[in-house]
Amino acid sequence: MRTLPTVALTLLLCAALATAAGSQVRLTIAGGVVGGGPYLQAVGLSQVLSQALRDVSATVQGTPGLRANAARLAAGLVDLAVVVTVDGYDVLARRDEFKEAAKFPLQMYPTHPPQYVHFIVKESSGIRRFQDLDGKRINVLTRGSLAEKVGTQLLVALRVKPARVFHYPHADAANALQAGEVDAVVAGGIAPAYGEVSLREPLRVLSLTDEEVALVNERMPQIPVAEADFSRSYRGAGKARVLAPWAVMAARHDLDAELVYRITKAVFDNYRVIVQVYREAEGLQPASVVETRYPLHPGAVRFYREARVRIPGNMMPPQLPR
Repeated sequence: MRTLPTVALTLLLCAALATAAGSQVRLTIAGGVVGGGPYLQAVGLSQVLSQALRDVSATVQGTPGLRANAARLAAGLVDLAVVVTVDGYDVLARRDEFKEAAKFPLQMYPTHPPQYVHFIVKESSGIRRFQDLDGKRINVLTRGSLAEKVGTQLLVALRVKPARVFHYPHADAANALQAGEVDAVVAGGIAPAYGEVSLREPLRVLSLTDEEVALVNERMPQIPVAEADFSRSYRGAGKARVLAPWAVMAARHDLDAELVYRITKAVFDNYRVIVQVYREAEGLQPASVVETRYPLHPGAVRFYREARVRIPGNMMPPQLPR
């Protein structure tokens, strides 16, 4: 028979375990197209949380793309999401399909590097410039993805008319490129699936000419252009000038500021975990946040101030619609 003190101790232990279980924070992260760079960034964040914050866990959702990520956060279906800044501003202003937004995406940290939207072809294809894509078969990734949105805008801006457009996800697109079923693929961020293709056959990333950059600046002023070195990602590729919108890991505006502070700090304290999942993310520093020009969550502001990062006024938490 148990003694009274033993029974009391057992009850106290059970109560303590129940309290601990009840204090567990469970978050949902919208990652984007499965296998793409943003999705892998989200997986990396979930691993940081499981290792560094024992009271926080996260589930990563695959979605049709980054626009869909913004939509899920705006509807309150997820807590965190990888969001392109151009989509984030649409939510903040309740533009287009976000007119009924109930939640607003505020930045915790940038997903490094910028979301290089680039066109990939096989070196053997003979395609050397964007005009060579006229009349070709192009995969622009899944509907609602950053690659589909921005890549299609670029084709229109450069007056390129494909023979046919496909919406395969990364894995299927890589197989189609390898098999010669498509002539070019568009990626929003580095996608490892194409790196695997390049091990069998060298690839090329198309580079914008000076004239094409001028057209982009005129017709797509919200999208910056940057030069990136793709040699580490795809065998045969080198430096290319491509579209370079930023994406950020955003939190719902009403997510607890203390929690957001702890998550942001944990990411920078354990950033190697994210790099192990997605090596192209290497190089992020707290000061990188100012390059995004996108508003911060109050909890993130606290972290960057402690890190001695000077935050511009236009990146402070905005006055949100009611």
